[in-house]
Amino acid sequence: MELNYDFVRDMLLECANSTNPYGPSNDEMRSFAESKNVTIEELAYTVDCLHQAGLITNKAARASAVPYMFTPGNLTWKGNEYLNSIRSKSVWKETKVKLKSAGITASLELVGELATSVIKSKLGLS
Repeated sequence: MELNYDFVRDMLLECANSTNPYGPSNDEMRSFAESKNVTIEELAYTVDCLHQAGLITNKAARASAVPYMFTPGNLTWKGNEYLNSIRSKSVWKETKVKLKSAGITASLELVGELATSVIKSKLGLS
């Protein structure tokens, strides 16, 4: 399964904007995924990838390999830093344009670094 970077950004924003001290609930995440036309399997995959990357505190729960609980928890420090690099719509759009024009796929880390370089350029720091 391929990681959808637009959904990654959306999910991180959803976690950051949650008023629940433990992050979005299972029902909120299911509704959120549905609103983004993302399957339960894609949701579970994204939650697990973001947990493995150290960006969120929880992973998807499974019963007999079937995902059933999607409570990503909160953003970690690293998750907050990553989201801050891609939070701006204009920075995110420019980052995606640069990736597409280069004709490459990139790691989560490289996407964050590219977004940071876009921010630095906008601030006249590079």
